[in-house]
Amino acid sequence: MRTRRQRRRGELSAIGSGVLRVVGLVALAGGVCLAQIGPPTCAAPAGKQTASLRPRVGPRPSAEAAMATAETAAADPTMVVAAEPMENFGVARYRLEDYADCVGTGGCYWADLDAQAKRAEAELKRLIASQKAGEKLALVLDIDETSLTNYCEMKREDYGFISVPFNEWAVSPEADMPIPGTLRLFNEARSAGLEVFFITGRPGEQKAATGRNLEAAGYHGWKGLALREGPEKTMGTVAYKSEERKKIVDAGYRIVMSVGDQWSDLNGEPRAEISVKLPNPFYYLP
Repeated sequence: MRTRRQRRRGELSAIGSGVLRVVGLVALAGGVCLAQIGPPTCAAPAGKQTASLRPRVGPRPSAEAAMATAETAAADPTMVVAAEPMENFGVARYRLEDYADCVGTGGCYWADLDAQAKRAEAELKRLIASQKAGEKLALVLDIDETSLTNYCEMKREDYGFISVPFNEWAVSPEADMPIPGTLRLFNEARSAGLEVFFITGRPGEQKAATGRNLEAAGYHGWKGLALREGPEKTMGTVAYKSEERKKIVDAGYRIVMSVGDQWSDLNGEPRAEISVKLPNPFYYLP
């Protein structure tokens, strides 16, 4: 009897594994990207000696522990405490790192990112249903922290932007890391016949590498890729991206949705019918 039960459990396990494999193959064949609720795994970039530019000495305290230290000192009558209206930048980076790594009590960046992508997917379905005969619909996507994530390099730089290594990373094969929710949105748009245009503030010199990384990340069949060229490199972001959207409109497209992680990705005229702002606690681009 025990042998029969063990055999039955083994058969059920094999069936379950087979079903999961089939589901996985169907998902891949259909261009479906399963939601990633957690940070990607990062390795030291090719040619680099360390996974971090600022190795730590000793264990890192939590943001809560750092705050508790300050509160204990403030309550100590033998301690003369300075007025500090600004949060300590080091402690702010602890909080940022915890949010990005989905640890501690400050929430989870990846869960918030995916939740916003789901809202965008619902809006896109509604917009697609409103399409009139003969209309050409377009989806506009930003790239950094919208379509591709720079999480691994930002973490390596301890969330302090360092221009040279960051730009080396952006054009490296390691930077082909998609944001899962945006890739889902992209595939849904393409399946419905929408054309997708990428507009990024990256310099034109990075165009070939950026295109390769988008393709390697799973973004296949996009219509356009705009980077800053010539005088565009000194334009304000809102003006530059508005000008690029105008080119799309002038080509006869109805921009139903624009997705970005910065307000400057979305503001300005012409604008999309629905603009989706993704969370980005890492940097601000006016």
